[in-house]
Amino acid sequence: AAGGAGQLSQFLWGILLSPRFTEGHSGERPHSEAEHIDIVVAPNVLTQWREETGAGCVVAEITQLDLVHPAGRQKESPLPAGRRLFLCSTKVPRSEMRRFLEQCEEHVFTTGDQSLAEAMFMGKLPCIKPDAKVQQWQIALLARSAGAVEAMPDLGQRLRKLVADAEEREATRSSSKRRSAEIEAQIIAQLGVEPSLWTPTHQVLARAGMLG
Repeated sequence: AAGGAGQLSQFLWGILLSPRFTEGHSGERPHSEAEHIDIVVAPNVLTQWREETGAGCVVAEITQLDLVHPAGRQKESPLPAGRRLFLCSTKVPRSEMRRFLEQCEEHVFTTGDQSLAEAMFMGKLPCIKPDAKVQQWQIALLARSAGAVEAMPDLGQRLRKLVADAEEREATRSSSKRRSAEIEAQIIAQLGVEPSLWTPTHQVLARAGMLG
């Protein structure tokens, strides 16, 4: 939860203070005499409020940022003039995810593998570093910057080949074992102990992709 809050804070800060977050594909934000209104949809925040109301959606308007200096000093900072920012807590059904992403701005942030993949293939930019599986996120951004997303192999073809081709299955098994050994070595170097001495917390973090 803390990690999710950290990502959301970075995202809100970017929307308000970094023009690239709200520029369209043309590189410019639409000009209008009306005030600028931004809506952030985040299914994993304000969940208790949403449950208490029994509603499928709750919306809060953010009127100021509470900034905390590393030394502990706090400062209340109102939103820039002419800006309104709303935080919408609602679940987006998987069946509606594509339509939802089509309507989003280019800059998004994701918290899971499937969301990351969907965002990438929809032409979005996952701009906030996740708490887990950082390497996958970095690889995805490199693929995007190199224009290689469209060249990614089709998962269906890959699975059919694994089912029908024994040599392909053996090559994949060997590659998986080799990669697992590399990651385990990285985690051992990071923790300074062998897997037999890992604590339950270490095990959970390793399986979540937060080590190595």
